[in-house]
Amino acid sequence: MQLVINTPGTFITQKDQCLRLKQKDRALDISPLKVESILISNQAMISTQAVVLALEHNIDIIFMDTYGDPVGRIWFSRMGSTALVRRRQLEAMDNQLGLQLVVDMVARKLDNQLHFLKKLMHARPGRESHFIAPLRAIEKVRDSLPFNNMELESARNRLMGLEGTAGKSYFQCLSGLLPQKYQFKGRSRRPAQDPFNACLNYCYGMLYGLVEKACILSGLDPYIGFLHTDNYNKKSLVFDLIEPFRIFADQVTVYLFTGKKMKDEFFTADQHAVSLNQAGKPVVVEAMNRHLD
Repeated sequence: MQLVINTPGTFITQKDQCLRLKQKDRALDISPLKVESILISNQAMISTQAVVLALEHNIDIIFMDTYGDPVGRIWFSRMGSTALVRRRQLEAMDNQLGLQLVVDMVARKLDNQLHFLKKLMHARPGRESHFIAPLRAIEKVRDSLPFNNMELESARNRLMGLEGTAGKSYFQCLSGLLPQKYQFKGRSRRPAQDPFNACLNYCYGMLYGLVEKACILSGLDPYIGFLHTDNYNKKSLVFDLIEPFRIFADQVTVYLFTGKKMKDEFFTADQHAVSLNQAGKPVVVEAMNRHLD
């Protein structure tokens, strides 16, 4: 499981070969055998003894910002054949393999969106008309794949544009399924402008940590992407590889809102942003972990 620490003042230490979570006069011991990764907010602390125990059990430690996005990590050093793997990764950027990887990732993302919308439609008899236009829009984009005999650089902008078109229809459809006060105008990232996007961004942040860990264990360079450009200090490959898995965060967020599990008091809002607060984060973390398990 992912162990998410977001309660202010929490201190993680080591006691009798267990991870001990201390918060004021309370303490909880967790076996490292049950933990795959530890996500720590900017208001918690961890001791060096706990770090060593985590690394001895191949548990990486991820530090999160206020929005739930990873900003740094500590991981164990036993990795695959990094040099060879990264050489092949670089070579793929200049041949048809790179293009095929990109097309496959986008295609899987679109297939997941279509499947999810159809599942939601079948659960709502009488509301089929709400889904027809979005499904057709996404299917049209899906049918335009794959690209044949194109350079990756040429295909990249077109793919990003098509993905954006499909995403707009997809999220408009999802918005219409929510209770009216939680409906939203579109995707907003950093910062979120509404509760739905605040929750979704936090779930994506949990996925980013898992995908980056998979890259590191595989010996891949998280900063060398195929679809997303390799901008300075941006983990482009993580942004690429997460695409087929975003559906897990989408599903959790939609079910939390349509199932009326989310409450106004789970969010903090000001004139610039909406964010999950300490009351809301545990609800989202529990739902996301349960879904991923």
